[in-house]
Amino acid sequence: EQREWIGEFFFREAMPVTTPIGLDPSHPFPRVLN
Repeated sequence: EQREWIGEFFFREAMPVTTPIGLDPSHPFPRVLN
């Protein structure tokens, strides 16, 4: 049950933040400092 919850949490909350939608010269990947 916990594995299912964390899997859903990751794909719902964490992955959209850490995965860029698109990269091009005018929108480079943001610097992740932490």
